[in-house]
Amino acid sequence: MAIKHLHRTQDFILGVWRVEEDEETLKQRVGGDYFPGLARITNDRRRLEWLAARSLLREFGYEGHVMYHPTRRPFLAHSRSHISITHSYPFVAVIMSDKYHVGIDIESFARPFAQVSDKYLSKKEKKWVDSDDNRRLALIWSAKEAIYKLPGMTGLGGLDMELKPIENLSDEGVLEASVRLGNTIQHFQLNYQYLEHFNVVWVCCNPKTLVW
Repeated sequence: MAIKHLHRTQDFILGVWRVEEDEETLKQRVGGDYFPGLARITNDRRRLEWLAARSLLREFGYEGHVMYHPTRRPFLAHSRSHISITHSYPFVAVIMSDKYHVGIDIESFARPFAQVSDKYLSKKEKKWVDSDDNRRLALIWSAKEAIYKLPGMTGLGGLDMELKPIENLSDEGVLEASVRLGNTIQHFQLNYQYLEHFNVVWVCCNPKTLVW
């Protein structure tokens, strides 16, 4: 088994899978012999990530199918639980909650985030984050990706979101962000954790607090 991290709270279940198995081994973990979603994927790594995500859901206790809204946001067939899925080979992460909206993102901070910083950093963020500090750049990117995966965020851009300055980085921590959509500003608290040279960022929020 290649579960790197499994975190259960009263609000959500979060799992991270490090892909070490071959495709046939993962198929056995998922169970069954019919994988219509997998049949449409030709990239070998992407196939492993697809199977790893379903393996995590089995660990969570869900054995149904993952469906997708037109916006590509995933949901569980015949279930009221909310989920979010992310992958950056060799890691796959899934978060699931029975009552809260969730979003998750995983990124390697070896990616050249400075090259696209103008697309997602606000003017205020540019004042406190060093363009050579790829750890913080990656965290900001992941936080905004996690928020974007929440329901109702379609059309939102990176410049519509803003993180408070990240003072000190540790193996895990909390981030604070604000989001502007129309004339409304919503505040979010996110969590992050480092795994090797990757960061995982997730958000879990009460849908009753979302005002749009």
